[in-house]
Parts: sequence; C-alpha cells; structure tokens
Amino acid sequence: MFENAVVLDSKIHGDHKTLPINDYSYARNALSIPLSVSEIGQASREFPIVFAASGKLVPIAQMGFQADGNIYIDHDGKWTAKYIPAHIRRFPFVFGENTTAGQYTIMVDANSISTKGEGERLFDNGNIPDGGIVDRARTFLSEFQRELNQTENLLKPLQDADILVPRTITIREGDKVIGHVRDLRVVDREKLAALDDATLAGWVRSGLMGVILAHLQSLDNWNNQQGLTDAKASETA
Repeated sequence: MFENAVVLDSKIHGDHKTLPINDYSYARNALSIPLSVSEIGQASREFPIVFAASGKLVPIAQMGFQADGNIYIDHDGKWTAKYIPAHIRRFPFVFGENTTAGQYTIMVDANSISTKGEGERLFDNGNIPDGGIVDRARTFLSEFQRELNQTENLLKPLQDADILVPRTITIREGDKVIGHVRDLRVVDREKLAALDDATLAGWVRSGLMGVILAHLQSLDNWNNQQGLTDAKASETA
C-alpha cells in the first residue's frame, strides 16, 4: 500500500491536494494487515488472525493467499467485509520512523496527491491547518501507533513463554493445492494448556487471554473467507 510513500514537506507539497479516493483498489496487494488490540474482537469474526514469524509481535489479519489477491475487495474496488482495519483506513498517510526511536514523520502516498484537480489542500501558507486532512491524519496515525506499541507490550509474554509456533497454511480446492501462506506463527494449544495457573490468571487480568482466544477462534476463518467457499485450509508445522 505504501510503496510510493514520500515524506510530507510543506516546501515541496505546499500547493498539493489529496486526490479523491473512491474505492479500496489501493489495498489489493495488502494481504497481511497489522492490528491493534482494540481491533481484534471485530477482526476475529471475519479474518484469520496470526503472528508474523519475525519482526514486531503484533496480530496480523490475513486477507488472502496470493499476490494482488485481497479477497475482501471486489472487482469494483468495494470492501466486502464488515470491518475495515485501521491500517487500511489510514491510507494515503503513514508514519515513517525517524532515526530517533519513538519519533515519527508523516508520509503520504505520492500517487494520491496532486497540484491539479479536486481535493483538500495539505497546507495553508506552509502550515498544517487545524482540523485539516493532515491534522486529522496525524491524530489518527498517532493513536494507531500508540495502540500498536501497547499491543506489542501486551503480547510480549507470548514470546517469553515460548508458546508461539511456526505454521504454514495450505489452501486446497479438492485435491488441488491452490496456495500457501508461510512465515507465520500461531499459539500452540498444548503449550498454552501446560502453563501454570498463576501465569494464566495474570493473562486473564491483563487482557492477553482474550487476545489468545480471539486468535485461536479466528483460525476457523481460513475456510470461511469469501472466495474460498469450495476451498479448505490445513496447518503444517
């Protein structure tokens, strides 16, 4: 989604406007969507939620199994699921991390702004207008980033307890393999059940257990995704 993101600069983009975005075609290649903990309840009802094999430990909503294959976007660019993750909604803006940890720069998709046509101006005399599109984006991005950081801290015990295990999801249509989803991790049910009562009680109080249960229940969505009506998914280590 953000392959063409550039740093927002009032000197460069002072006369630019945001182009109208009429559909979700920009997210057709977005197959692994990061989620904050506040989104997991709604997202788990529709999407399989897993964890990446590497990188930051945040829940990921899986949107499909092949490139250009977000199965929640129809031919007209309409989003067909009930819930739209915040990662999708923040487009065309995104935070770029500065060299100073914890500080971010607002970036924007270069193809979504222009000096021509209709749209809302990014700047007013070199300044970000109060309540304008950049101001609103900054607020949204800051809140989303704060929640992602909180989510990563909440999930850290999963890694410390070593209950996340690697999995590959194989998608079959009858006897034919039509795709794979690799480089992901899931909670191992047996390792979870083997934890002591004090640890489990602490996870219930912190809200982590709710995330785990939503994640495990969401795995049934591999076989419920739109476009996979006749397909079945299976896990392998």
